[in-house]
Amino acid sequence: MSEKPTPGPWELVQERDYLNLQEKDTNLVIAQFMGSSDEDVRLIAAAPEMLEMCKLLEECMETIDGKDGYDASYELAKVRAVLAKVEGETA
Repeated sequence: MSEKPTPGPWELVQERDYLNLQEKDTNLVIAQFMGSSDEDVRLIAAAPEMLEMCKLLEECMETIDGKDGYDASYELAKVRAVLAKVEGETA
């Protein structure tokens, strides 16, 4: 991926509040429009934090893999696959 994602925090606002966004001091605002569910909008707004946590999880799993006989290779591969998808390295 050549471009970096827009850093968080992102903020969830209602469509009626969209016109007042010039006063906001956030990197990006996710606005809810007709047809989008609350669940979808919350998921999108939480994306930067989820990416950060996935990267932390990858580090933790890498640290424990092979220690005390624990095989975390399956879980680590799954986390890395998600990160690769997010970072545009896989389809």
